[in-house]
Amino acid sequence: MSRMLTLIDAGWESIRSMVSRGQCADALTRVTRLLTLPDLPASLAAEANRLAGELSLEAEQYSRARRHLRAAAALEHTHARTFFLWGLAFERDPQGCDRQAMLRFRLACKLDATRPLYRVTFGRAAIRVGYEAKGVRAILTAVKQAEADIVTTTTAVEGLLEARRFTSARRLLIRTRFLMPENRTIACLWQRLQFETARIEQQERVRNSRQWQDAEFARDGGRGVLPFIRCVNQESVRSDAGVADRCDVVSFPKPHFPRLRAGKAER
Repeated sequence: MSRMLTLIDAGWESIRSMVSRGQCADALTRVTRLLTLPDLPASLAAEANRLAGELSLEAEQYSRARRHLRAAAALEHTHARTFFLWGLAFERDPQGCDRQAMLRFRLACKLDATRPLYRVTFGRAAIRVGYEAKGVRAILTAVKQAEADIVTTTTAVEGLLEARRFTSARRLLIRTRFLMPENRTIACLWQRLQFETARIEQQERVRNSRQWQDAEFARDGGRGVLPFIRCVNQESVRSDAGVADRCDVVSFPKPHFPRLRAGKAER
C-alpha cells in the first residue's frame, strides 16, 4: 500500500511539473490516467479533478471541464476555486448557461469573500441574466476592495459596459491608468470605453432626430404633414400675386404597361 502511495505521489508531482513547463495537453492525459487508479486518496482525487477541469477549460473542452469540476465539488464542498472554475465552464461555453454560471460564482463568493475576482465575475453574470442592479452593486463593491489587478479590472469594465454604466467604468479606468500607465490591456479597455460611449450617444441622437423628422403617412388621397413644408387646404388665402400657397397631396404611382412597339408590317 505504501509503495502504491509513493507511485501516486510521484505521478502527481510529475503532472504538476509538466503543468509548470506548459505541457498542458500531456498533463491532462496523465492526470486523467491518474484518476482511474482505485486507491487514490480523496484529497488528491479532488485536487486532480480540479486540475483536470482547469486544463480542460483552457483547452475549450467545456463539458469535460464541468464533469471534472463536479467530481471535485462532490469531494470538497467548501473549496471556492472549484465553484469559480465551474462557473467559468458554464460562462465560456457557447452552449452554456449564464444563470448556472451566476449560481456557481455566487457560491464561490460565499465560500471566499476575500477574493474580488469572484465577486466581479458574479456581478457580470448577474447583469447578463437580468439582475442589473445587483450585478452593478457587486462589481462596485469588489473594485473598491481590490487593488490594481488586470483580470479583475477587465471583468469589472466588461460588466459595467454591458450594463451601460459608462461613468462608473470611466472612473475605474482612470484610477487604473494612473496606477499602471504603460499597460496595454488598460489602454485597449479605455479605447473600447470611448467607442461604446460614442456608439450609444450616436444611437440616442439618431433616435431623437427620427422622432422629429418622421412624417405621418397619408392614406387614400389624404394629406401628410411634412416637417419642412407648410400644408394648407384648397380654401387657403391667395397671395398678392394671385398664386395659392403650395398644397401637397399624396399621389400613388399608376400601373405601368410597357409600350408595344409597332412592327413594320403594321405601319
